[in-house]
Amino acid sequence: MKSLVKTVFFYCVALIGIPLLFFVGLEKSLQIIGIGQSRSFYSEVVIDDNRYYQANPAFIEQFYPASLGITPVKRTFSADPNDNRARIFVLGGSAARGFPDPNHGVSRHLEALLADAAPSRPFDVINTAMTAINSHVVYQIAQDIPGRPMDFAVILVGNNEVVGPYGPSTFNQNFLSNLRLIRGLQALKQTRLWQAFAGAFQPQTASSAKEALRWRGMQMFTDNVVLQDDTRLKAVYKHYDANLRDTIDVLQGKGMHVIVSTVPVNLRHSAPFGSAHGKALTNSELSTWSDHLERGEAAIKQSRWRAAAEHLEAAMNVSDGHAQTQFLLATALERLGNHTAAKVHYQNALDRDTLRFRADSQLNDSVRRVAKDYKNNNFTFIDSEQLFKKYSAPYAAGWNLLLEHVHYDFSGNYLLASTFAKTVLDKVIPTDQRPLVEPETLAEQLGYPNFTTIEAMGRLLDMVQLPPFTGQSNHDDLINFIDRRGAALAGRLNDFESLIERRQTAINQSPDNWQLHFELAVLYRQQNNIPEALNALNKALSINPHHDRSLQLRSEISAQTKNYDDAISDLERLRFYMAGDTGLAAQTLGALGSAYLNSNRYHEGIPILLELIDQYPSEIESVLRAYGTLIKDSVGRGLTSKRLRYLADLNAYASALIRDGRAGDYPLLFRRMAQILSLAGEHQAAGQWAEQDKMRQPAA
Repeated sequence: MKSLVKTVFFYCVALIGIPLLFFVGLEKSLQIIGIGQSRSFYSEVVIDDNRYYQANPAFIEQFYPASLGITPVKRTFSADPNDNRARIFVLGGSAARGFPDPNHGVSRHLEALLADAAPSRPFDVINTAMTAINSHVVYQIAQDIPGRPMDFAVILVGNNEVVGPYGPSTFNQNFLSNLRLIRGLQALKQTRLWQAFAGAFQPQTASSAKEALRWRGMQMFTDNVVLQDDTRLKAVYKHYDANLRDTIDVLQGKGMHVIVSTVPVNLRHSAPFGSAHGKALTNSELSTWSDHLERGEAAIKQSRWRAAAEHLEAAMNVSDGHAQTQFLLATALERLGNHTAAKVHYQNALDRDTLRFRADSQLNDSVRRVAKDYKNNNFTFIDSEQLFKKYSAPYAAGWNLLLEHVHYDFSGNYLLASTFAKTVLDKVIPTDQRPLVEPETLAEQLGYPNFTTIEAMGRLLDMVQLPPFTGQSNHDDLINFIDRRGAALAGRLNDFESLIERRQTAINQSPDNWQLHFELAVLYRQQNNIPEALNALNKALSINPHHDRSLQLRSEISAQTKNYDDAISDLERLRFYMAGDTGLAAQTLGALGSAYLNSNRYHEGIPILLELIDQYPSEIESVLRAYGTLIKDSVGRGLTSKRLRYLADLNAYASALIRDGRAGDYPLLFRRMAQILSLAGEHQAAGQWAEQDKMRQPAA
């Protein structure tokens, strides 16, 4: 018997133990020699001898290509908190992140509400939400959150279950119905061995860079329709239920209080993105349905609502699964004052939409079922969908709380954040809290709206003029609504002096709000009031020394005023916060190299500029600036050999961009080359580039 046990043991060691040790050793070796990247959501950094966590931009690459530019919200926070600070981690997709401007999303609202209601108690709201992610990704994020018993997690996820990773409508992965297989595949993707293997088989040709996936918004997800009776939806709902439960368990296992919310969406003013008949229709049925639909649409245009409802109900009786028919019927019933029936058909239209960008009734019902199984003190369920219905009554939720299909306007974000805030406050300080401020007061405290708000509304207007929005029957109304909303917000902005006065008033009410100080600095900078801008930046950085944009702006002002030592100090510190952000990294290195050269510290500045050129070739503007700075320096110091070397390298770089078809990525390439070559004294070559630039300009 002992002999048999020994034999089995040795076989297990030989077949499992030795290969396992080999792969563990290989994984460690790859890590040591720098192959692959950590796929954890948080990276640990040491700044001023203290440990901090930063969101890791490489995390998302296990789900989406890096070229899409899907990134987490930047935030640096202590890995060793030693106070009574409660941290609230927000998990979810773009609706939870805040779109089109995270600065005015639910996280910013929540942080401001908590700070006002409990000024003596510190809170940190940490936004982990990301665009285009679903519960598969949220589950991975939850595992990496450094939670403590005094921390909270808010889960608001569900819009991307079909179109996100491993969903049947995603664009870059195959749909998988087995959750264990998905989890196993994710575990493999996190290893450096997998990354090395994938990298070895990934094309590295010039054309691969040209053909790399670029973010094109929701139109990237429109190729795969999913009908209501699609069997794959059962797996989607099952995965969502399991991911939600496992995410709650993981977070509660860290001692955190978990707040789970249903997901409100736009029912009333978001027509279906796609429609299809739920069953095959005979020619006769199709003719009957089409006739009633056309008559119903004609009656709607003539505001004959009763006739419209009759025809659309007749069409629905033929094809109950057609989303657009349901939506039009809901519209007609609403106009007749039958709001209860209208809301039923608005929901039916959502559930039958074949392009599933919104959380449907099955997903929200799944949240409610999951919530019933968690009765402990570390769990709170908030039915935000019902809350939106209450505040929209007698209508369904629409443009009163949302901007388009799923993203919340200021009022919607306030409604969500105020409900989350009450839960947090009741748990942390149940007897010593002020009433929550009203939306108007919160808007003043946040400086809403501001110029970035108007820019964000412009981006939103651009987005809804592309598919799938162009396929909505109320697309013209959507364009008009966003246009009017943006104009109304712009109308609330006055001159710079008034805006500065409003910011000062807000700062007087919330002097520790570093974001207000930063926004004030931006206003002063736009007025070219350098002393006041620097004063505001100093205050912002004294409260939050990790804010990269404050460091960047202060360094720009210091360089502009020729205070190069101050600029170098801020830029060197900024290097701690540029990991994964290639644009910021290239800009930082370029500014730092230039500052060193302007301080006559050539041996420090030149290597930094060469590092930029070597490490960030895709950042064309920054690379050209670096070459221009190096050539200008070599000309100024009479270093002919270096000037010629830089010119040769620059020409090779520009030629490679043209050869690889990347000149279109940077339309100013030919003009910038003419300018740099002219600076170098290469006037004939500069003229040739300038001539090519003219030839590329469109005819007047």
